[in-house]
Amino acid sequence: MKLDINDRAALAIKNNTKRIEIRVNKENNRYDYSKLKPNDVIEFSSNNLGKFYAKVKEVNHYENLDELFTLEGTKYTTSSTNDKDEAIESINTLDGYKEAIKQNGVYAIHIEYLYSENTVWEELYEKAKNVRKSREVSGLISAGQVGAAILTKNHNIYTGVCIDTASTLGMCGERNAIANMITNGENEIIKLVCIDSRGNVASPCGACREYMMQLSKNSKDIEILKDLEKKEIIKLKELIPDWWGSDKI
Repeated sequence: MKLDINDRAALAIKNNTKRIEIRVNKENNRYDYSKLKPNDVIEFSSNNLGKFYAKVKEVNHYENLDELFTLEGTKYTTSSTNDKDEAIESINTLDGYKEAIKQNGVYAIHIEYLYSENTVWEELYEKAKNVRKSREVSGLISAGQVGAAILTKNHNIYTGVCIDTASTLGMCGERNAIANMITNGENEIIKLVCIDSRGNVASPCGACREYMMQLSKNSKDIEILKDLEKKEIIKLKELIPDWWGSDKI
């Protein structure tokens, strides 16, 4: 589902101060909001964020705005006011909303911000950097020196940290993030960022490159960040050319 949204509301969604989007089924609607279900992804477009994505968490239908705001509240529903009556008045001024609500009711779509196409590398970098928490798990295991974040085909972001153990039983942050992805039922990566123990962008090791190549026939096109400031990237196929398993996936 692809929806336009104003800049103020877009920024509020990104900042997590707006978690509920109000929509109505007007006569000329391109979409039927009653068909939205949890884990669906909405592609929003705004001037300030460009294209950004949000995951549907819950969809509730109400007969009118008073019922909606009474049960949902205004704190995470509107980006301009916390006053219920003011919010109702504002929404009723939107083109076609007042009449459509009388006929079809109104939907409160609970959403969770995922990322913006304009800032996806910065967002992946921050997630990979912030997940690092270097610590001693035991006398034989340390973890958290390196962090990784991956963006999947389904617009989800998964993170992982390196785990270093005796007897070479550990794993890199990239493979930890991939394990998280696979646990959640996905297997196709679009972008990857790895952050080393000094907070610098790093390149995946040979084992991680091989591991990623085996995930999908499209793995060769995974984009890997090389330099955040320059937005320099490299594709996995450039890091592991003439891969042996191309005809086996």
